[in-house]
Amino acid sequence: MDKYGPIYHFPSTGDIPPPISVPFIGINYCSPHYRNVRRMSKITVIGCVLSGRGKIRVNAQTCSVQRGDVFLMRSGCYHEVISEADPEEPWVFIWYNVHSQWALNVLEAYRLLSTVVVPDASLEPVFKQGIEWAESKTIEEMQGALQELFMRIVIGLSELQRKRQDLLSLLVRQIKLHLDNQLLQPFHTEQLVEEMGMSAKHLNRVFKKEMGTTIYNYVLTKKMESAKLMLIETHLTVVEISEQLGYSDAHYFSNLFKQKNGMRPTAFRSQFSDQEQH
Repeated sequence: MDKYGPIYHFPSTGDIPPPISVPFIGINYCSPHYRNVRRMSKITVIGCVLSGRGKIRVNAQTCSVQRGDVFLMRSGCYHEVISEADPEEPWVFIWYNVHSQWALNVLEAYRLLSTVVVPDASLEPVFKQGIEWAESKTIEEMQGALQELFMRIVIGLSELQRKRQDLLSLLVRQIKLHLDNQLLQPFHTEQLVEEMGMSAKHLNRVFKKEMGTTIYNYVLTKKMESAKLMLIETHLTVVEISEQLGYSDAHYFSNLFKQKNGMRPTAFRSQFSDQEQH
């Protein structure tokens, strides 16, 4: 057996589903060979590592995790979870499965939409609280309790990210602010260079050292995550979404989307809609 551990199910009991639902939580005790793949997940998974090591992949982004780290695997993406632990210290993590696209809206509002791992988050007690309550509370009580815990986790991660971002150099904070403010505009390196008064090579080297990714990839990732939200939650056409994100050529935008997500925007919208219906 690649994994074992308790799983708790809290199905919706009302006629109207809650905005955010956490129908499953549990603990995975993983073998050294554990691997789990969701090729286009319709759920968001938030987990906290209790021991051991593993890897988390969301689309093309792969991150290593260890004790104390929290990982976020947003819906509408390729998910892969791989154990890297040895038998003496198995990989163990608590996980919450979150349904509803409101979860993505919450992550976006708290600037966590493109976050995959928050190292050393110190949120283990909050995750464990859900497991402890699962043993004593009713399904009705757990539905509200888990929504509250989800928000506590998100707010905690957001505050931690903000504090850590304050540790970024002034230059990287300025670059990031410029990029975030121009998300719905065409990206031109020349504009950034002019505003910062430094060469593109220097800006990119400093940004990658502190942020772990290039300026271009940071912008592209942000735009593609926004595109997925628009495809899932609006009836805008691909052409309209392309224009909203600063791409005058919808075919070029569609090609970029496929490079990042493995399929074109229309196929993503169709596949995700089919999964939601089932």
